[in-house]
Amino acid sequence: MAVEKLTGPRLFQLIFLLVVLIAAFTWRTITYKDPMESAKNNQNATVCNITEKSCAFNIDNNQIIIDVKERPILQNTEVSILVSGLSDAWEMEATGVKMNMGTLKFMPSVKQNGKQMYSVFVPKCKHNDMAWNVEVSNSSQKINVIFNSTK
Repeated sequence: MAVEKLTGPRLFQLIFLLVVLIAAFTWRTITYKDPMESAKNNQNATVCNITEKSCAFNIDNNQIIIDVKERPILQNTEVSILVSGLSDAWEMEATGVKMNMGTLKFMPSVKQNGKQMYSVFVPKCKHNDMAWNVEVSNSSQKINVIFNSTK
């Protein structure tokens, strides 16, 4: 690449670009919200951890129990979450906590013995332990469930 003489307009262009980049990074840092903190601060959401044991909730006088089909929850495998006590199928999505692994959309399967099973493939990560926030929701209610997956 040929060496260019630093002219006034070129210097202005470089300084302007530097200011724009600094402003963008500063804005993103100031407005960042941790997904776990926003889940805990949401008054309509309930949070529990299903890594070790099941969780039970009371919603509209119905007892909701959320559990995992198999423990431990491993990376690079399919995880199935069992939900009992819901009258209809809710939507379920998982996002990484303090990591960006995309959004995992759980697919509901057939209902058996009053339990709805939701399954999704948990990807492999370079870290040994990954934390996931699962949002179980319908039009008016929201439950946040956390689980950890290991290698």
